Amino acid sequence: MSVSAADHYLTERVMTASPAELTAMLFDAAVGALKSALRLQAAEDHITARTRIQKAQDIVLELRSTLNHDAGPLADHLDALYTFVWTQLLQGSVQRDSKKVKAALDVLEPLQQAWQQACMAVAAA
Repeated sequence: MSVSAADHYLTERVMTASPAELTAMLFDAAVGALKSALRLQAAEDHITARTRIQKAQDIVLELRSTLNHDAGPLADHLDALYTFVWTQLLQGSVQRDSKKVKAALDVLEPLQQAWQQACMAVAAA
């Protein structure tokens, strides 16, 4: 099996990333998958859209699993948001409902942007 240059770059990027950068990458992948799913749903390609939604669901579960609930109420609030997002994605996939997928995206995008800003602030410090 040959590894493409893009795959090699991604592997290197993941292996050398900090935990904060890995989280940013997860947000980027989830948001990208959902934007793709919405385009696919609009084009009536529900089978491929479902795979993109499932990818985002897997990422949301990964984000949930990394929460440190001993850190305080922020983790509990994020857990509730991730649960909402995951549920919307499940319903959006099963019901082929782009409004539910969009509702999930509307929650994840601001989190993605906030995480990017936090990473930039730490890098600048």
